[in-house]
Amino acid sequence: IQKGNMSGRAVLLAGPPGTGKTAIAMGIAQALGEDTPFTTIAASEIFSLEMSKTEALTQAFRRSIGIRIMEETEIIEGEVVEIEIDRPAGAGGAAAGGKTGKLTLKSTEMETVYDLGAKMIEGLTKEKVTA
Repeated sequence: IQKGNMSGRAVLLAGPPGTGKTAIAMGIAQALGEDTPFTTIAASEIFSLEMSKTEALTQAFRRSIGIRIMEETEIIEGEVVEIEIDRPAGAGGAAAGGKTGKLTLKSTEMETVYDLGAKMIEGLTKEKVTA
């Protein structure tokens, strides 16, 4: 598991009550760290009359799934040379996030033009950034 060879798979421990299934599972999950999903399920959930065994197990596995989003942020410093904001005509344009624009930023190494979306324009306006 630690080597990633079981990616996308699950382990099902079965046996009579009191044989240590939960203790073993909790020990494995603890040894692998907090990033390892761990879900317990009672036999009564699997043998429910309301849904099939497959559906009960599928729902339990879905509860174990986690998503990690890695985000990269690049910091660019420089002088704002020009800001050009296009405000669309009509009542719905600005409210619908229709604003677009360009920002020219000059650093010690280069001068670059960046496309701006509605949120970035809103932030620049709020901070009263000017060229």
